[in-house]
Amino acid sequence: MSKVGKLLNYASLAKKQTGKPYLGQLAEIARLSTGKHHLGVEEYYGLEVFDDNIYPGGKKFDCIGWKASAEIDRQLNHDYWRATANDKVLNYALLQQYGFPIPETFATYSPSKRHIGHELSLDSERELEDFLLDRLQFPVFIKPIHGSYGRGTYSLVSRDAASGCFTDVHGKKIPLADIMKTCLAKQFCGMLFQECLQPHEDVRALIGDTTSCVRVIVAITGGGPKIHMAFWKIARAHNITDNFCMGETGNLLAWMDKDSGIIERVVTGLWPDGAEVAQHPDTGRALPGKELPDWRQAMDMCLSVAGHFPGLKLQHWDVAFCRQGPVLMELNTEADLGVPQFLGRTPFLDATIKELLVNT
Repeated sequence: MSKVGKLLNYASLAKKQTGKPYLGQLAEIARLSTGKHHLGVEEYYGLEVFDDNIYPGGKKFDCIGWKASAEIDRQLNHDYWRATANDKVLNYALLQQYGFPIPETFATYSPSKRHIGHELSLDSERELEDFLLDRLQFPVFIKPIHGSYGRGTYSLVSRDAASGCFTDVHGKKIPLADIMKTCLAKQFCGMLFQECLQPHEDVRALIGDTTSCVRVIVAITGGGPKIHMAFWKIARAHNITDNFCMGETGNLLAWMDKDSGIIERVVTGLWPDGAEVAQHPDTGRALPGKELPDWRQAMDMCLSVAGHFPGLKLQHWDVAFCRQGPVLMELNTEADLGVPQFLGRTPFLDATIKELLVNT
């Protein structure tokens, strides 16, 4: 379907859902796309901004898409602070120094000999290969130092000495040459070899064995750090990461009550293809109404750690709820702010964020 055809289909579906006439939709699109936050046409539909029952009156003008997300990130997060989030060696080294719980790293491959702490340091192709063949302990999660959206990751459970292949958590055979090629890719700037975290038993009962993080958005206000939004990225059994990618991965998103840790809404994707679901497709367990364990501990940890990164005034922390308690997986910037807005059915811009933008 062409882009024009897709938008016409969206307009028809929006009219059917809300009764809003085509001219009314067009007038709103014109006002929102030329307004302060330049909401795009596809975002008007995909984020369900057209629905007056969700976003009545002026609330639509507090909704944002990818363009405003980028502008807000540029304004609130200083460029010279971004490496503290985007570089996983630096981020983990800082978190370890500050005493926050992070995944245990067994080894770091870095041609420039970088490392987090006292883990095994590998800096040559030969050392890397020898480690993979003789010293790698299983299970292990492998991820890039610089990476996003799950690219370059592996979750391995064993190696067959006869074939030389590794086996991942889903039983797939992966040749040594493939893993070496990924680890040596220049864009990743090296690799981390980490423990495979075990989910809290209450979490396992709901969604299975996957490591699925809650994304906690923290705003650094004049009065200190404040939890702005929280949502759960729920991985399906066939995925090794919880990346959502607008629903393309098959993973789910759950809107969390930021005060109680209770699941309020679960979706498979954006409008109109995404659906709201009541059960996890793999476990069959009901999700809305369930409360995640150790919630207050996790939120307090995010508020505490956020103060160590004052140059990032809009922080996105991924927290895993594990047997040993909440674990900080990573800090992110440059996130799409429209997705949690759609999930929570609440404009991203509230009084707190507006004040922060005015004062920054």
